[in-house]
Amino acid sequence: MRVRQMSFPFPTLLCLLLFCVLAGACAGHRDAVPASGQGAGSQPLPQAPSEPLPQTPARPGQSLHVSVSGGDANLNDDLQSMLTAYLQSERGLSPTEEARQADILVRVRIEDIYPLGSKNAPISAGKALGGAATGAMLGMLLGSAVDVNGRSGAGWGAGGGALLGLGVSLLDSYGKSKVWGLRARVGISRDGREPTDAELRRVTVSAEGADMEREDSLPALEDKLSLEILNALHP
Repeated sequence: MRVRQMSFPFPTLLCLLLFCVLAGACAGHRDAVPASGQGAGSQPLPQAPSEPLPQTPARPGQSLHVSVSGGDANLNDDLQSMLTAYLQSERGLSPTEEARQADILVRVRIEDIYPLGSKNAPISAGKALGGAATGAMLGMLLGSAVDVNGRSGAGWGAGGGALLGLGVSLLDSYGKSKVWGLRARVGISRDGREPTDAELRRVTVSAEGADMEREDSLPALEDKLSLEILNALHP
């Protein structure tokens, strides 16, 4: 019994690959479903809006005292150091250990750090095509050294390499993008007077990153919260 070998022109093969890539891209976009029970195509859960911080004049050379509470010891210390450094470098304020003698007091009370959701990153059609093209080229180079039924294996190598490159690209194109939120109460006062609870404003910030866990999100959340407070102190 003789088995006939079916062959396809190389342009036809590439057209079929292009169709598969585009179909996969559409499917990946439709299947981008955030976690935490969210529906298809929805965005990460929204968090409560921030309350605007009062605009406070700050002149270079004025003394500053920053205090952070509510989080664990390391988080409190890191945020206090970052916020103090921002205000010292960007506003020219001088940190002091004496709260009662400080010209400006900044009080931060961390309330919660929580996941806002996650979503699947959609497939990149351009990346998949690039992987297919690279695989085809390598397959041709390797296949040219192989005999398939008495003929050069370049054509077979191109097709197999393209499929292999496409598969690797598809697997590499998916990833989880996680979103984290931070909620805090922030108070700013002058002349050594501690802000009252009624003067504390709710400030919320968020950070997003691929496969980002809670600990990974902390530097970005601290940075964003520090910038919110920095913008409330103007020359």
